[in-house]
Amino acid sequence: MDYNTLKSLTGFTLSQIEQELDRVLPKDAYSAVPGGAALTDIDPGFMRDELNRLFGMCGIGWGYAYSSGDVETDLVKRGNGTTNSAIVKKLIFWYKLSDASGETSIAEIPSSGGSLNDVLGYAVAGAVTNAIGKAVSNIGFQKSVYLGARSHKNVDGRYDPAAAASAKKPAAKPAPPARKPVPASDEIVDDEPAVTPATDHARYVIPIGNRKGQVLGDQDLKVLSWYANEMRAANAEQSSLQSAARSLLKIRSNGHALPA
Repeated sequence: MDYNTLKSLTGFTLSQIEQELDRVLPKDAYSAVPGGAALTDIDPGFMRDELNRLFGMCGIGWGYAYSSGDVETDLVKRGNGTTNSAIVKKLIFWYKLSDASGETSIAEIPSSGGSLNDVLGYAVAGAVTNAIGKAVSNIGFQKSVYLGARSHKNVDGRYDPAAAASAKKPAAKPAPPARKPVPASDEIVDDEPAVTPATDHARYVIPIGNRKGQVLGDQDLKVLSWYANEMRAANAEQSSLQSAARSLLKIRSNGHALPA
């Protein structure tokens, strides 16, 4: 099968699909993420419209599949009460292509996702949508947003390679603290508290957005869950934040008390 002759069922070549996936959507497609973080969310309804346009109707030109055994649900703390948590551990997103001879093939992308909602069904649906969004980001859907060159504040901005490259650069790491001198006596004195994985994640300083400089452990469960499950990490800082949030969310949902 010749890569250069591959087309979707609606006639788009792979190079056209790549360009169209990153086209500027209508203004209503972009919004600020919940919780005040200076990040951009994309309405999943527009995502599905684009997939239907580029690949064909869902179930024919593209689709997704997951098994009930790959869905985990639980009740987790939120504020003074609880809410439903849903995680899809494995979802397969697929789309269909054909070559010049008419031979068809199916490309598959594994993904996962999670969501919180007071209604269990909506939590599961949100986890599925989250997983689909992560999968299509791997083929370039709205890459200008994920690379920081377009946002809800600038929906007319086209992909800027220089801005994207700058957004992907990780922040400089601070120098490690100087080691304390060892006392002259044989007894080694250590007055530093023990640091466990829980305290590491709780002390993590948020490097981006409106909460930049705040401690992750001070955030409520809604914000923590968004960082862990809804945020689409597009650079080193976001990936680091998401990893810490997922670990801390797991600790909280298992009923462990966070350090002061």
